Amino acid sequence: MPHGPKRTIRLTALLTVLLMAGACDAAKPAPPVTPSTPGPTASAPASGPSPDASPAVGPASADLRDTDWDDVPVLGDFCGIPGLVPLDHTGHAMATSRTWGPVRVTRTKDIVYGDTDGDRRDEAVVFVGCDDNGATQNADIAVAYAVYAGVGKDLVVLGSITPRQKSAHSHTALARVEFAPGRIIVHEKWYRADDARCCPSGDATTVWTREGDRLKPGAPRVTS
Repeated sequence: MPHGPKRTIRLTALLTVLLMAGACDAAKPAPPVTPSTPGPTASAPASGPSPDASPAVGPASADLRDTDWDDVPVLGDFCGIPGLVPLDHTGHAMATSRTWGPVRVTRTKDIVYGDTDGDRRDEAVVFVGCDDNGATQNADIAVAYAVYAGVGKDLVVLGSITPRQKSAHSHTALARVEFAPGRIIVHEKWYRADDARCCPSGDATTVWTREGDRLKPGAPRVTS
């Protein structure tokens, strides 16, 4: 058996071969995993109502003609009042308009019913107005039709229909409404320059289209 330096060289060569063979047989490491940005889980519900949802103002009766309108608020947007305005049993309320300051909101008892979406449940159109509560002895400074519908078990306010035809002075008056499939046709009375305050002589119609639970006005059409 060899001794000395030759034996040391052979052992070193043998160890080198064994190490190289082991390295070839070892499993290659898996590529690193890049963590992904965590997303919402399927079970996480969306928070808050849809921004396009119409506000619910109470439970809906099967027939809106059975509604106690004394308990139903109106949208104040037609008079520059944010949010809903609850009225008292006489159909009045004091509020603050962003446009006119302190105002009185009024709802009449004249309510028109008709079906626009073909579900055999009538919608309701309620006339509302606001004035300066006698500060200048003016009549209404803004008017609108508040439109309500039964959506499921909720009574919702679809929006406020406001006059679209411009007048030379005062505000254009709302005369009457008609219901048609998917539409509400609004008849307006507008003031010419030489009309007295009592008596607007112009006539116009605006077709409001119902898109889901929203109302969208078309361009007013002057008829006289």
